Amino acid sequence: MRGYLLGVLVLLKYCICGDVVDFDGDIKDFVVGNGKLFVLTENRLHQMRHDLSEEKKKDINNSTHPVNILVPFDDNGTLITCGTYEDGYCEVLDINDITNSIYYESKLFLGPKETEKSVAFIAGASSSKYLLIGKKLDQSTSQSPVVTLRNTVQTQFGGILSYSEEGSDPAIQSTARDVEFVDGFQRDSSSDLYLFLNTETDSERKVHVLWMDGSKSKKSEIFKSLQSAVIKCCSDKARPVLVSSAVIPSEKAVIWAGVFSAQDQQDPENTALALYNISSIQGRVKEFCTLGEKMCGSESASDLQLLSVVFKSSSLSSVAAVRNGSWIVLFMGTSDGQLIKLILDENYTPGCPSVLYKSDDERAVFPRMHFDPVDFKHIYIALRNQLRRVSVVPCAEYKPLKDCRSALDPLCGKSSNTQNYATLVTFHTRSLLFVVSARYVLL
Repeated sequence: MRGYLLGVLVLLKYCICGDVVDFDGDIKDFVVGNGKLFVLTENRLHQMRHDLSEEKKKDINNSTHPVNILVPFDDNGTLITCGTYEDGYCEVLDINDITNSIYYESKLFLGPKETEKSVAFIAGASSSKYLLIGKKLDQSTSQSPVVTLRNTVQTQFGGILSYSEEGSDPAIQSTARDVEFVDGFQRDSSSDLYLFLNTETDSERKVHVLWMDGSKSKKSEIFKSLQSAVIKCCSDKARPVLVSSAVIPSEKAVIWAGVFSAQDQQDPENTALALYNISSIQGRVKEFCTLGEKMCGSESASDLQLLSVVFKSSSLSSVAAVRNGSWIVLFMGTSDGQLIKLILDENYTPGCPSVLYKSDDERAVFPRMHFDPVDFKHIYIALRNQLRRVSVVPCAEYKPLKDCRSALDPLCGKSSNTQNYATLVTFHTRSLLFVVSARYVLL
């Protein structure tokens, strides 16, 4: 019986510690909703369950209708897609059946050009939800919005996806020569809105953070609350380009992790992962202001204070983070296809990194990674045309529960809790079904 059980436990590595799907085209974007996962490839939009089993798919012709905005709106039961066909278009799909189109509008230049990055997510108060879009400014106009808030319902001042309000078009503008949005979010526990972006002027590159108060009901009031700051990394050398970022859940402070690059691929410490407290952003940077301001900001902001540099590498490409008590667990993707796990204590002191996954052909990990929102036991990573679901705990290494307890891994109990060992555990792989009784597990 011990030998039988050992064989089943070894099989766990393949049953529940990692799943993979290969698509027929490279992954352009993927997002995770409360109940679904959506993957955008070169030719199709895929609707999947959290276990990566496919439910629906919708053909996308990226030569004529390229999609570059993909936002799940769970509260509204929709998936918002936008692209750059002619003057732009948006299509609102049923979040439970993406083949069902609910709304379509052309002549909407919401998204960026096909090769440019953008940030889009649902923002605002519970009574007034908007689609926030941050994209590179249009060089053809002197005052072009880089951040807009779009309606999600019809109003007396504009239709669905309009950004007009009472005769005005509130937005954020920039005087920087080049703007590249990297990340953005609204905190679940508050109304704080954050945007992170790279800018380039004639003299230098900078990383900026923009903060706004999402509790305001009007778009103009949200934009008037704008505060901003510069983020610098690090003391050993300048790394002026933000590659990826993640917010670290916390009740007291907003701790943020960023991957910064010196843009020198030959440097073994080209990239660094650094932590900052972004709870209080006050002041303005001269590159950003509300649309219509005569003077686009005087420099009144202070640089954010660095908390800690926790990891350096030649090729970090992405980061995600979770917290368990006073412990912080960081997951880092690399451009040569590794998924690395790093545990920090309450003083932000890192332990030894461990590799959860390594690609055989060194495919780069996509800049955005997502956790399974149900239980945070798995993380989704994209590598070229491949999507992987990786366990946050290397469960095959912790076969007895006592090994899990002694591993000093704050997430170990999430994947191997006592209740799971006290009941029957069922594993299903292809045509084989194993039922293992807890009384045979050697503790």
